[in-house]
Amino acid sequence: MQAILIMAHFEFSILEKLLKLLDDSKFDIYVHIDSKVKKIDFSYYQNLVNKSNLYFTKRLNVKWGTYSQIECELTLLKSAIKNNYKYYHLISGVDLPIKSNSTIYDFFDKENHEFVGFSQNDCLERIKYYHLFLNKIKTSEFMNKLEFHLVKLQEKIKVNRIKKDKIIYKKGCNWFSITNDLAKYVISQEKFIKNKFKYSKCADEMFLQTLVYNSSFKDKVYKKYQDEHQNVKRLIDWERGEPYTYSDNDYQDIINSNCFFVRKVSTSKKEQSDLVDKIYEYVRNLNES
Repeated sequence: MQAILIMAHFEFSILEKLLKLLDDSKFDIYVHIDSKVKKIDFSYYQNLVNKSNLYFTKRLNVKWGTYSQIECELTLLKSAIKNNYKYYHLISGVDLPIKSNSTIYDFFDKENHEFVGFSQNDCLERIKYYHLFLNKIKTSEFMNKLEFHLVKLQEKIKVNRIKKDKIIYKKGCNWFSITNDLAKYVISQEKFIKNKFKYSKCADEMFLQTLVYNSSFKDKVYKKYQDEHQNVKRLIDWERGEPYTYSDNDYQDIINSNCFFVRKVSTSKKEQSDLVDKIYEYVRNLNES
């Protein structure tokens, strides 16, 4: 068995399609829905799934760039590792599979690598300073100004809260497919993760890479491609967006990709919504064939 971990906070029509496509006896599905979402009919989503076990985790107020993103990932992992899956696949609620469930499952069933992306970009600015105001529940222009001036002050007086650390900090794609051994190791390091990354910025793209790089799991990382997103089997385009939202014109490139999930999709525009429908029908037919 393998586990699908989903972080969802909007565009729930896509989550609906995602659950239907991933509904398979080979997968159990764990979903975190942001606590800021007030009206959710959990029974409706449970009824979409017939073959998978579907679990909803404890809900957190997740804010971009803050430690709450890491907390959300840890919450999903802690919920799932009780069942000792071979692999844990983290995706978002605006991702879709672009291969059949059998193709995805069979590939990982034969694998023993860690599908964790690593970037060559410098990441120390995210962690060397204290980002004390990012984690406030409510953001405001005043809080943003405090955050900005606090960082500027630290730059001026040359603060570096990690200068004595002996570990090497790394960054990369926050979406992953990891083994049971690594998932359990990550949870065992929760205190270390909180200590090092709570007051950092966008460390959801750092904590796993740092843990892996400074452990024996480093030698198990999948490195077939130059592109880190291909190495985690996710189709993500950071050149055309942050990341780019795919549309109908990208359909052939998407289905011809050797990746397993596409990120990200949307229904906010017709050409984007048309793509969601096309991918849904394409993968549904693959699953039924």
